[in-house]
Amino acid sequence: MSWEFDAPSGTYKNHALSSDIRYQAIADAQFMKYLRAEPGYGKKKGESVTITRILQLPLASRVSETDRLPSGRPAIQTKQVAASPWGFKIPMTELEKNLTFFDLMNPFQRMLRDQIKLTMDKMAADAFKQTLVKYVPTTVGGTFSTNGTPGTLSDRNCGVQDLRRLWDRLHGDLKVPSYKNGKYVGILSTQCARGLKNDPEYKDWLAPTTSEPLISGKLKDIEGFMLIETNHFDALDNLVGASTTTGEAIFFGDDAAGLLTVMDPEIRAGLPEELGTLQEVGWVGTLEAFLVWETAALARAIHLSST
Repeated sequence: MSWEFDAPSGTYKNHALSSDIRYQAIADAQFMKYLRAEPGYGKKKGESVTITRILQLPLASRVSETDRLPSGRPAIQTKQVAASPWGFKIPMTELEKNLTFFDLMNPFQRMLRDQIKLTMDKMAADAFKQTLVKYVPTTVGGTFSTNGTPGTLSDRNCGVQDLRRLWDRLHGDLKVPSYKNGKYVGILSTQCARGLKNDPEYKDWLAPTTSEPLISGKLKDIEGFMLIETNHFDALDNLVGASTTTGEAIFFGDDAAGLLTVMDPEIRAGLPEELGTLQEVGWVGTLEAFLVWETAALARAIHLSST
């Protein structure tokens, strides 16, 4: 008799069960750590908060000895931001919990934690992308627009030359304060980061500062930017718009976006229903990410995009 031909299929032939559960890989989540929670706001504070912004005074001038000093007041702007409820749940039956070899509650809670991480990361990225200042890399250089819509179709990927233009815009035109140590932050999709890594100028930045192989895959701080790569393509498109060459990216300075938090996302187990035969596990939270400066002249973030 032959095992191959005579043994019945199913658990008689394949009855071992691995004690290890495998989980699908999770994408990088990079945006949430750059949001500053709005101080003084939380539970019992209402559904929205008013953000107050005071603009700079114009330069003063010389005055004569007998003249009265010129006077004026700084412009004051306000905006309201409302917190939003978030949540998701997974139903479980008593039957599957009783019959399943594994404790379903543990892997379900792990997957919910991963979902919270990715959902909140996309929420934060969407807030940054509300900036009205857009930048599109093109073969003739690069194009800025200030109406919230990319001005043209990108026909090449991001390069070191684009970082120079972005720095000049953030530091020179917009006077954006740096995020840390005199540097701005750039979060790039994998495709956008590949454009930088493949740029011959990128090697010139690496050579004087490191002995590591130039193919290490690590992004170095160049042109005044701390550069971070993410493969979370729900937050940043790996190919943005109709472009077949360009990946999406966000470049920003200090206090570009904020976070309202009434209740941090938390995992909860619901009460058993239907005489204990049905139970749900899920998460809930009340929070919202928002863009602090929504006008183009005061923007603190630039969205690299394409039509």
